[in-house]
Amino acid sequence: MLCLKNKTKPVWIKVALENLPSIIMDHAHCEKKAAATGMSLLSTYFDKKEISLTMSDLVEEEIGHYRSVIKLLDKMNLTLGRDEGDKYAKKLLSFVNKNEPMRMLDRLLTAGIIEARSCERLQILAENIEDAELRKFYKELSDSEAGHYVTFIKLAKLYFDEDLVRKRLDELTSLEAEIVKNLPNKPLMHG
Repeated sequence: MLCLKNKTKPVWIKVALENLPSIIMDHAHCEKKAAATGMSLLSTYFDKKEISLTMSDLVEEEIGHYRSVIKLLDKMNLTLGRDEGDKYAKKLLSFVNKNEPMRMLDRLLTAGIIEARSCERLQILAENIEDAELRKFYKELSDSEAGHYVTFIKLAKLYFDEDLVRKRLDELTSLEAEIVKNLPNKPLMHG
């Protein structure tokens, strides 16, 4: 179902499990940025009713995820550190068209691709973490991110011709695959 053209390298899960606190902290930042993306889309495309309504729901859900991850950190006696940025997302977003209406299409599709990659990584965590509570937590979040991916693609198809959406999604996922192939496998959700 996900649009991804390659899988995360197996070494990532080894790094992630060895540095679980770092992964969880980065995950909190990712949820916060996902909410910010939703806010940005509904602010920019305020005249698009479907985007406004859908993104307001998404923002609420992503903030709920953020809150859940913060509570998890607190339970682990950890404090959220500074956000070091997301080179993966920055690189992918550098391919977004600068001119409307293609900018709107690219923003929806890149948000969907990022959600798809997050879904894949959360699923990998859910399948490999020994702690039953964390395994359940990441499984639920993985399912949610898959729904977000579908939401962004549906919005794109609502405002743009389906063939154009398919073609541009193919282009962007090819670029994303190259980015992922060259990631250094740091203990980050997209690292």
